[in-house]
Amino acid sequence: MTKSNNSICYLICVFNDQQGLEESLQSVFLDDPLADILIVDDGSVPAIKLPKAPKEFNLHLKTLDKNLGLIDALNSGLTWIMEHEYPYIARLDAGDTVNKGRLSAQYRHLEINPNIGMVGTQMRAFEDKTEKTLFHVRNPIGAKKVSQTLKVKNCLAHPSVMIRTDVFKKVGFYNPEFKHAEDYEMWRRIEYNYEVDNLIDILVNKEICEGQITAVNRRGSALSKLRAQIKYFKLLDVWCWIGVFRTLISLIIPRSILLFVRSRLSSVS
Repeated sequence: MTKSNNSICYLICVFNDQQGLEESLQSVFLDDPLADILIVDDGSVPAIKLPKAPKEFNLHLKTLDKNLGLIDALNSGLTWIMEHEYPYIARLDAGDTVNKGRLSAQYRHLEINPNIGMVGTQMRAFEDKTEKTLFHVRNPIGAKKVSQTLKVKNCLAHPSVMIRTDVFKKVGFYNPEFKHAEDYEMWRRIEYNYEVDNLIDILVNKEICEGQITAVNRRGSALSKLRAQIKYFKLLDVWCWIGVFRTLISLIIPRSILLFVRSRLSSVS
């Protein structure tokens, strides 16, 4: 097994979205070639094809025999990356894009802060058809603040995170029992063992489209999130109480109202 010269491997899972994958890769190709790229095709029909890439970038394709879902696709990718001994894993979803400097900024942050196991970035959400900015996801900065906020809500954007591979050796892979909130449950597990942080810059752009998993399965996502909050609940931690209360509220208020409030707050800030 040949070991790569790069320390970072992108993990991109895709299902029936060749165009979205190519849009993501085009943004990656505009950045410095600091990472190899693993694409996990989760049983797409027709199967995903690797697009042409600049010679500085190494693309790898792992094709699953059938559609297993995001959690199994992620875990399959993690297994491949760990077998190839990459020290760092950078996440990205097909359809999302990155801004130049994303990898170098996160890599530097982890290299100079060995106590931090995972670092995310700020994120811009855009409408897939018009590319219009819908809102900005402004996540907290600083390990203490991120840890507090994480007990209340998911404050680490999944497509934006870079994680030390050794973290998964300690905490395990994504848990299929927390479908639609598998990232949040994983972050709570990581935060229990390591410090986690966010960078101040917007380095990832998240595509929002009709029928997206997070929209269609909003109630299931909230219920899984609530189960994760209960799993890691600390009786004397006020942030845990606030988090459970907030999730219960989200199960009652319509998503359209929550998105409207978020967009208004984003435009004011």
